[in-house]
Amino acid sequence: MTAVKERLHRLGVEVPTILLPAPEVDLTKFAVIACDQHSAEPAYWDETEKQVGDAPSALRMILPEAWLQKDTAPKKETLWQTMETYCRDGVLRACPEGFLYLRRRTVSGVRRGLMMALDLEAYSYTPGEKTLIRATEQTVPDRLPPRAAIRRGASLEMPHVMVLIDDRDDRLMQQMEACVAGQPALYDFELMQGGGHLAGYGVQKPEDWALVADILEELLANSRDGLLFAVGDGNHSLAAAKLWWEEKKKNLSPKERETDPARYALVEVVNLYDPAMPFLPIHRLLYGVNPEDVQRELGFSAENPPSLQQLQPKLDAFLQKHPGAQIEYIHGKEECRALAFEAPDRLAILYDTFDRGSVFATVEQNGVFVRKSFSLGEACEKRYYLECRCIQA
Repeated sequence: MTAVKERLHRLGVEVPTILLPAPEVDLTKFAVIACDQHSAEPAYWDETEKQVGDAPSALRMILPEAWLQKDTAPKKETLWQTMETYCRDGVLRACPEGFLYLRRRTVSGVRRGLMMALDLEAYSYTPGEKTLIRATEQTVPDRLPPRAAIRRGASLEMPHVMVLIDDRDDRLMQQMEACVAGQPALYDFELMQGGGHLAGYGVQKPEDWALVADILEELLANSRDGLLFAVGDGNHSLAAAKLWWEEKKKNLSPKERETDPARYALVEVVNLYDPAMPFLPIHRLLYGVNPEDVQRELGFSAENPPSLQQLQPKLDAFLQKHPGAQIEYIHGKEECRALAFEAPDRLAILYDTFDRGSVFATVEQNGVFVRKSFSLGEACEKRYYLECRCIQA
């Protein structure tokens, strides 16, 4: 291991080999939004299916949550086979080893990100553990095994995980801008379904990796308790990767554990203070309820709800007590309001703001937020699947 890679390793970072679609692939059809988006809108995914048609697409390697109840939903074995086919047939091709610097134009501006692999040995989703990489939201254990089962047989990962760094001076992304200045993009295209525009640039020089290490080392030195990376989006996805790694490493030798690709997870690192990345509260939509009865029983007003840290435990208890009631977590305020108006047995619980400055302090002091507390942007601003990495040795 080179000196710069050793420095990065101590920071929980691995320099990945990333796979991208071949030049002849239509990237607008290949890239699709994260599978946990539009879960209450199967029509969105039906339109995605229509736009993709028979073209190679990340859609063929994921299972959208909106399709979980469909009889025609693809089986995990089909997803695995597609991954292998795309690699064998050259649909996906390996880039030179390195990070990827991203520019994502959305309705909020141009968000910058850096694709890297994080060491799952340096990550924990257990509240209170003082690891370099930590979850920001409460993990629901029952949600992990189905996700881990998909990863167990997958040859590739395509992340929708976004990880935050507390870089108030924006040093890392400004440095990456300088590193790729004048360099041609590896990809530069429009995303489907109103997702905006995405461009990616290789960061493939060891001297540039050293600059990444410099800045991350300073951020770590300035942290209160050793927290360097906080998982913003995709908490359950990364937790499932951790769960599978903990299973797999039991059958590996100490030497194999050091280099096995399943030990690492590809993510997009973003700055907590990026002005083009709004922090939005995630709204609650209750189904199968009498709206007035819910508010009376739990003692709150949906028009002026208490904090999620207070309300979510009460909602959980209510759902346990009333099996016919259901909850959806909706990322857009107008979308949530519109869904509530579709039937009289629905209640929208809407929130106005979320303080991004509280993220690292809350994780350090309290461990985690309640699940689904905040969203990094509106649904259309979420990560699209494009960049891949091999996770089988």
